[in-house]
Amino acid sequence: MGAKVAGKAVGRVGAGVVGLVFSVPELVINCSDVNKCDSEASVNLRKNATDMRKAADQMEKELLQIRKIFQRLVEVRCQIETRKRSPDDMQRLLDFAMENCTDKAVRRWLGLNAESEIFSKLVEMFQVLKEEMDKEEDKNHSDDVDITFVAHGVITDTMMPASCLLPLPTVSDVVLYSPWNCNLEAEAAYGVATGKIKLSHRRFCCSPGCRTPGKKHRLKNVPDNWNSMRAAGNLNIPNIIVSPLKIPEDGKWKGIEVLKVKQQKPGRTRIIIPFILPSTDPKERISLPVVTLALSLVLMFSRFQATLHLAVCLGKGDKVMNLDEEALKQQYACTIDYTGMASTERMLASTLQAIRSSIKNMFSRNSSLESQGSAHVRLSKAFKAAFR
Repeated sequence: MGAKVAGKAVGRVGAGVVGLVFSVPELVINCSDVNKCDSEASVNLRKNATDMRKAADQMEKELLQIRKIFQRLVEVRCQIETRKRSPDDMQRLLDFAMENCTDKAVRRWLGLNAESEIFSKLVEMFQVLKEEMDKEEDKNHSDDVDITFVAHGVITDTMMPASCLLPLPTVSDVVLYSPWNCNLEAEAAYGVATGKIKLSHRRFCCSPGCRTPGKKHRLKNVPDNWNSMRAAGNLNIPNIIVSPLKIPEDGKWKGIEVLKVKQQKPGRTRIIIPFILPSTDPKERISLPVVTLALSLVLMFSRFQATLHLAVCLGKGDKVMNLDEEALKQQYACTIDYTGMASTERMLASTLQAIRSSIKNMFSRNSSLESQGSAHVRLSKAFKAAFR
């Protein structure tokens, strides 16, 4: 039984079922002793009573098993909500998350690549997210939420199934925006985070250190969709390694940002999570499937299901590594070295227009619009600082 299903079922196991467990044995005893005779009816009745006793014993075992599941769910939830965890608590969190992965290949990969202390820190970061989401519970929000994860990133020549990024059903999809071996420029990253970027806004250019003419960075066959990991299924992709953003001295990153983006469906919220772990070495390199596993675990104890949008660079971690570029082109697209994906002036123009509108609204009575406008201005500066 899945943990989330069990969680929903806990309210349904009430006094009626428990009463049934206690009343059935008594009924069985009465039926077994009926008349103490050997008539055909009494023999059949005693046989039925024996069958009922076996069924009652089996039901009791199943209820005890359900009880153990509920007890473990309570323990895991307490461990998630606790800031100070022992090494054993950290390992139990990781073990529980991996046990709930239905894909054997994902479990095997995570078993070799996940580390309990880093996983624990990621859980703590996403728990802060959940607490922010819990504040919205009384509002008319959809159960589906868009989360943008902003971090530094590279790809390696180690391949893995795309399904490793979707270990639990609470994360329904992971969406990548730049092609493989392509960096994400600041304005494009801002467009991804805010949901403003469109396919027509893509512009490919040279990244710092490039000695190749700019025209050669243009893709001949540009995909007409973003790169969905759910659609990729079990196709192999490069392992994506993320590392924390540097905490800027000017405080442009103010933790989790919640934006009401106009392009979103009514009631749907976009949440921006800058990957900042103060207690972690800024040079820490973490495999993305470990990040999505931590997010999935935390969301198991909420009503939300997330689509994760990735605002990271997907360039090579080492320029001399060998990538199967043809396979990556078949999966989505792959660029030459030192290619960056920026945005066209059209996206920047629409963004500036949104900011100007927000500034005008600062003088109105709508304080939420004012805060959203200032958030967009602050975030655009933050992306320039993080991706330069």
